[in-house]
Amino acid sequence: MTSRYDHPEYCESVFHLICALDIPDRVLMPIRNLVGCSLGRIFWLDWLRQDSRDAEWMPTPGDHEDPEWHRIDGWPERGDGAKSRKWNRRAALWMQWNSIDAWHVCDWLITATAEGHPWLANVDAAGHPKKLMKCGSLERLVFEATKGLRQRNLRDIILGPEDENFVLDLGAGHTLVQLLSRASLRKEGLHMHHCIGHGGYDELLDDPDVGFYSVRTLDGKPIATIEIRDSYIRQYRGPANAEPSDAVKELVAVAIDAFGWRDWRDRPRPACDEDYGEEALAVLRNLPPARRRPG
Repeated sequence: MTSRYDHPEYCESVFHLICALDIPDRVLMPIRNLVGCSLGRIFWLDWLRQDSRDAEWMPTPGDHEDPEWHRIDGWPERGDGAKSRKWNRRAALWMQWNSIDAWHVCDWLITATAEGHPWLANVDAAGHPKKLMKCGSLERLVFEATKGLRQRNLRDIILGPEDENFVLDLGAGHTLVQLLSRASLRKEGLHMHHCIGHGGYDELLDDPDVGFYSVRTLDGKPIATIEIRDSYIRQYRGPANAEPSDAVKELVAVAIDAFGWRDWRDRPRPACDEDYGEEALAVLRNLPPARRRPG
């Protein structure tokens, strides 16, 4: 009997999810199989449940009063490539709604692989770690990731001017500091209880299009961490990966205005166009990302 993991459409779905995760290849390759049997499996099951309700349109999750409806069938009337278009679209939507949780899980997998956590060796008959396979939802994966990333040894790290740099006065005694070294990322992660200091972001420090920033109080305490790629805000989290407070968002708005940062979901996605013919592209480039369900 063919397993789910050999099913062509399952493989297609996981491929597009991995593309949407936007993780550098060097970081991704050691965890690719783990991503497939954790996030990929949850992604597939989420869409199977949706398809049992409606395989063509779906509303924005959690918006119960007047939701936006999204086309999710891949526009089969446009000919070849409908399956690829379908999973490309679904991966983009799923990441739009779940990106913070998905990246949090990936950071856990990166850390566990780099440090050789024992649970990786406790596998089922198919070779998949049982810890991952017991997680039947994204929420459960996030719970395990948070538990697995909890710092064990908080220690003071002395930083110098080559490690972090003052960037902007945000007002009310708060400042924006750029994190420039592995030591600064580690210290930020220790104080904020999230994964930036576990090594998964180290190689990006040398990328001129990527920046890591910390919002600090008057006494230098970090209260939010921001990742910028190509002037887009990819991640923006408070302590323990929580949503930043409204007060912190107001402070960071000063930096957003000053530097012209934009929302990650609004970035151009030219790579997605590769699966469409020119005739389809002429329509899709002007198509709103969400439409009301036809009456």
